Amino acid sequence: MSNYRKLKIVDIPNVHFAHEDVLTSFEDRYERDHKLRSAMAQSNTDHDSIALIVQLDTGEVVRIKSKMIDYGGNFVEVMGGYDIPLRAILNVEI
Repeated sequence: MSNYRKLKIVDIPNVHFAHEDVLTSFEDRYERDHKLRSAMAQSNTDHDSIALIVQLDTGEVVRIKSKMIDYGGNFVEVMGGYDIPLRAILNVEI
């Protein structure tokens, strides 16, 4: 686990996320997709906390934890119904 600033789920509406995809290679985006699908399955069955490492539009990288994630299309929904754009997610910690 790295020392990213923790962003509370309720603070998501108060931040802006990166405008371009933070992952540039196909391989990295494929791995992110795989990790998100695995995390979604795990959070739906075991209700374990999942951490998303996310880049804000300022360039700052933050860590958001949620016990529930739903992934589909261009967004990841976390507990409380908040959406995080896929393009801003650097990594997924299961």
